[in-house]
Amino acid sequence: MSRPAEPLTQEQVRGLIDGVLTRPAQEGARILALLWLHQLVAARAAWKASTEAAAEVERPADAAPDGKTDTTSESRDLLHKARVSLRRLRATLRENTRVLDDVVNRRTMRALRRLGRETGDARDLDVHREWLDANLEVLTPEARAEAETLRARLARKPDSSAQAIERAFARRLDPMVADLMAALGTYRLRLPVGVKPAPVSLARHLAAILQRSGDRLRRDLENVRGMDESQEELHELRIRLKRQRALLAPFVKTDRRVGAWFTLATRGQDQLGAMRDAILLAERARRHRLPYLEAALRDQALSYHAAFSTDWLQAESPFSLLDEAREALRAQGAPRESASGLPLEIERKFLLRECPPAVRAVRPTLIDQGWLPGKALKERLRRRTEPDGTISCWRTIKLGPVKARIEVEEATTPELFASMWPLTRLSRVRKERYTIAEGHHHWEIDVFLDRQLVLAEVELESMEEPVTPPAWLAPYIVREVTGEAAYFNSELARLDA
Repeated sequence: MSRPAEPLTQEQVRGLIDGVLTRPAQEGARILALLWLHQLVAARAAWKASTEAAAEVERPADAAPDGKTDTTSESRDLLHKARVSLRRLRATLRENTRVLDDVVNRRTMRALRRLGRETGDARDLDVHREWLDANLEVLTPEARAEAETLRARLARKPDSSAQAIERAFARRLDPMVADLMAALGTYRLRLPVGVKPAPVSLARHLAAILQRSGDRLRRDLENVRGMDESQEELHELRIRLKRQRALLAPFVKTDRRVGAWFTLATRGQDQLGAMRDAILLAERARRHRLPYLEAALRDQALSYHAAFSTDWLQAESPFSLLDEAREALRAQGAPRESASGLPLEIERKFLLRECPPAVRAVRPTLIDQGWLPGKALKERLRRRTEPDGTISCWRTIKLGPVKARIEVEEATTPELFASMWPLTRLSRVRKERYTIAEGHHHWEIDVFLDRQLVLAEVELESMEEPVTPPAWLAPYIVREVTGEAAYFNSELARLDA
């Protein structure tokens, strides 16, 4: 038997991050999980050393007995770093279950979830103490008096002690580290015999995750009303934004579009997190019968909700940044290029006899496309109107044979789109697009609005990649029309009446 490979060190994992987006998704997801696992282990060790050092320092005789004999500012910061790494590890494992095979199991996820809960109590108590310390001077006299009362009571309340947190790490994390490191150190690709390997890249895998999670975010936002009526929905939104950030954190500097979406997601998570902290402290004030302080805290929670509303609920196009980040990832992770180095679009197209019923359960995107006049070079303008009203505009040039074309695409402003759109009047199409994820692929079902026509498209990683239409689609396929000029969108385009 061959000996198992030695686990990758933290330095080795960091060295793999630069090119991870073009690696197979099965490998890339493991590299990301190892990155966060190493950071969690390192932060946990540093936290333990810090608390042990603090425990050896004798408290001065005149120090107030505030119940914090085993924590320091440094140790709290290290615990926070450990919790961030834990959260990112959990998100990476959860969102990549499909490509991590048997690495992710219920026992592992349950242990990590419990570790997060058991180390979170200390964080909430620290946040409440810090808020009271920082906001005394801005409160009304009545609320300030109640805040001082609550602060004194919390000072007498012992922390979720270092010993309790250490027990949580020792019980939940330590037993799994070696096995998890080993499991994440190898991966398999299952390929049919005789087919050239064409694994999906991590970047395109992450782009698919962004598509799915973006759809869920849009649906969740539609259900949000006021702060008090939508606590559960707002909590779910915060969790989804956390997961987005965990997946994108290593790549914020690879492309400004990824960074822009990460920044907006961070701001939204921070606003919702601050709102939640204020509400929890208000609940604590209510339990202690401190009405003036409770009212002040609820007012602050409302201010954070108003900030989130401005960024998300009332903004014209918060998801345009997500769409641009997704397209940036798809472009970065494309392992196939033309001889010129430009990205190729490799797709298959099928004619359908009608729109499959399963597709109608998905809310469509309205697409308006038009082509500028030209023979050797035809530029396409596209405007996408998402179900929530978000609008994004794009300019695209495609060159080469249909099955594998050079595609150059960039986002444009609605103003520039509007100025150029009249030039496309002789060559336009309008359609509804339903996008359904199936494995690593996204099937796009186009229902044309100006004629009786339904087409299905799927984009591939290579010319050799096999395609098996999913069960919900196969019965409705008339035939493949990938190379038939009559079904090119540019040929289908007609005068806009």
